[in-house]
Formats: sequence, structure tokens, C-alpha cells
Amino acid sequence: MLLWLTSLLGASTERRFRSFLHGAGAVATVALLAAVALGFGTLASYVYLRASQGTVVAAFIICVVYSLFAILIGVSAIVRGRADRLVRGAPSEPTENGHSLFQSLDGTGASQDQQALLAALQAGCKLSPLQLFATALIGGLIAGRKLGK
Repeated sequence: MLLWLTSLLGASTERRFRSFLHGAGAVATVALLAAVALGFGTLASYVYLRASQGTVVAAFIICVVYSLFAILIGVSAIVRGRADRLVRGAPSEPTENGHSLFQSLDGTGASQDQQALLAALQAGCKLSPLQLFATALIGGLIAGRKLGK
């Protein structure tokens, strides 16, 4: 959805004002309908819980549910912001550690090792932290299965 919103902003800067207005109207309509649906869902939940749990407990349960959603959204925004900062701060070229690894591979037949290391460093710089973690997890799982046999 974020990509869609940025493309809407791009359309407005390219003087496609009509398509921008259609997109903005669609976003406003979706947001309004989502708010109305959330309101009716909250009301239905409150009425159901009030009948079975009581007025105070029903209000407390709904308050806790909304609080948990707010905390979840806040934590995900913080994690996403940190991940974006890490991705922006990632070096685009191999670091000094990569150069020291290249120097240690100066022996015969090491050109393939150097090429593999360079490819791995370049791929690692382009991946997000979550993708790197998933790759490491899968690699560890495969290595563990191979060593276990």
C-alpha cells in the first residue's frame, strides 16, 4: 500500500492531477469504510461481552485488545525504522574484513574462493537484516542436517 501511495504522490508531481484525485478519493473512501467497520465491530463486541461478562469487564477487555494492537503496531514501526536505518547504513562495497579475507586467500586455486567471497559479500549488502537472518537460519538447518547424518 505504501508503494501505491508513493505512486500517487508521483502522479501528482507529474501533473496528472486527475488520477491523483481519483487515487486520493479512493484512499479516503477506504479509510472511512474501515473506520465505520471498526466502529461497528467494536460495538458488536461490546454488546456481546456486556451480556456475558458485565459492563465494566466488557469495556476493559476491549480496552486491552486495542492497547495490544497499538503496542504491536508501535513495536513493528520501531523495528521497521531500525531495519531501514541498518539497510541505509549498509556498505555497498566489501569492508576491511572482506579485504583481509581476500588477502588470506592468496594461495593457488584461491581465485574461485575469492570470487565466491566477493559474490557473497555483494549479495549480503543487498539483503535486509530479516533476509540475512532467514538465510543464516536455513543455512544452519541444512548444515545441521548434513552433519547429523
